[in-house]
Amino acid sequence: MEITLAQALSRRRTVRAFAEQAIPQRTLKQLIWAAQGTTGENGERTAPSAHALYPLRLFVLASRVSGLDSGLYAVEPAGLDLKITGRADLRPDLCKAAIGNPEWIADAACIIVICGDMATPAQAFAEQRPYGARGERYVYLEAGAVAQNIQLQAVAEELGSVLVGGFSDEATADVLGLAAPLVPLALMCVGYADVEI
Repeated sequence: MEITLAQALSRRRTVRAFAEQAIPQRTLKQLIWAAQGTTGENGERTAPSAHALYPLRLFVLASRVSGLDSGLYAVEPAGLDLKITGRADLRPDLCKAAIGNPEWIADAACIIVICGDMATPAQAFAEQRPYGARGERYVYLEAGAVAQNIQLQAVAEELGSVLVGGFSDEATADVLGLAAPLVPLALMCVGYADVEI
């Protein structure tokens, strides 16, 4: 079913209860494309990036995705291919790392983790006031655009989603095995909404 942008915006809601139903791998790929897909011959992407640095990196923690083994996947920036980095179920540990231990992290069909390289933009924009912080601000703005793109695409795919930003950065980075300068910025929990709740 095709919907307009206005319809997607009007239907966007935070969903914190997910059904047990698996999402198709094709749908996950569409969510990833909405987040960081290439849209132009010069490498332009679906979300804006200051000076086209593209400091964001995506990971997918798959739990119930048809045709995809459960585990943590790195999203390759060039072709948006998924490369498995671990098969452990990290959802309980991500719940513990989040503020309030939110159960919807463990219930989502998949979690798209938005991470950012904070060092490169800080250096690239070191001459702009506020010195040292301007580049980081741009990373957060880009992450917000990516998160919104994922949520709107989720609506178009008849999925629910919830954006989680309340977590211990250090604990979440440890769970995901992130190495500096990558830091976790947001968790986008996605799945079919549980309409019975």
